[in-house]
Amino acid sequence: MRTRILSRLSNFEVEDYLKRNDIIFIPVGPTEMHGRCPLEIEYIGPLGMAMAMAEKVDGLVLDGLKYFYNGSCATGKGTVRMSVHDGYMYLKAIAYSLMSQGFKRQIYVTGHGTSELTLGALVGDFFDETKCPIAWMDQLTVTAFAKSRVGEEEAAKYNNFMDVTYGSYEITGRKEDLIIDPECASREVHGEMFKPGQNTFQGLPESLQNISHIINFGSFAYSIGFYMGDIRDHGGDQGAFASVEERDEVCRRGLEQLLKVVDAVDVPLFVKQMADQAEYTNTVIKEKFGKTLPKNKICDWV
Repeated sequence: MRTRILSRLSNFEVEDYLKRNDIIFIPVGPTEMHGRCPLEIEYIGPLGMAMAMAEKVDGLVLDGLKYFYNGSCATGKGTVRMSVHDGYMYLKAIAYSLMSQGFKRQIYVTGHGTSELTLGALVGDFFDETKCPIAWMDQLTVTAFAKSRVGEEEAAKYNNFMDVTYGSYEITGRKEDLIIDPECASREVHGEMFKPGQNTFQGLPESLQNISHIINFGSFAYSIGFYMGDIRDHGGDQGAFASVEERDEVCRRGLEQLLKVVDAVDVPLFVKQMADQAEYTNTVIKEKFGKTLPKNKICDWV
């Protein structure tokens, strides 16, 4: 296709696409402080992954959704704040629109720690209301899954969130947004937040010491409400490069990593199972439980 980004296609091209397929990836992220990275970094990561996945299964990508709940990063002056509820309602309206347009297989891609609060609710409620199974995936979880599917030697080359994200800056053509600073300090990387067998997270900044025990018993991002006490507490010096050459090399290697991750995930199987689940729901489940399950908001089961 000329492009897989929905907003860059003409209506004629979209209608032609929908004659043969119904898959759309929706990258979702916040605009928030993250070291020296652009504020949209946790949107660009999912956008790049969505673009790579769309190529695997002849899907489209809905872009531009980058103002959602940011939680602890609200202390950054560049952070655009959005409540979980408002983000949920916005995405639900989009999900209904996409379904009425003909996109029955919607896959939301995120890379932000608190996205589960919005996307988990969206996927569950939308299915109850429509019986159309939409799905969401997390960039970190996708990368971890890919590592588990390759041999030890190959897995050793899979590093972290930032590797795949820099690859997304390459595939989306946005690497020029990354900072070039010949005087920049060595960039910090996301390592293990805690060591196995210990009940306290390691290396937490001062602003999080008060909750070092609490966050062992739920998701780190939303086991308790907290704010970052310093803008360097989220991302450190990530995003700054000493030279254009260094930036380009990191982004090139990151793209290689991103494409390997997407290959390992088996996106064709993912979208096939979405179709299979829809068929099962609207045949077997409808026949057995259609009179007692929540009624559809689009059309009732009869």
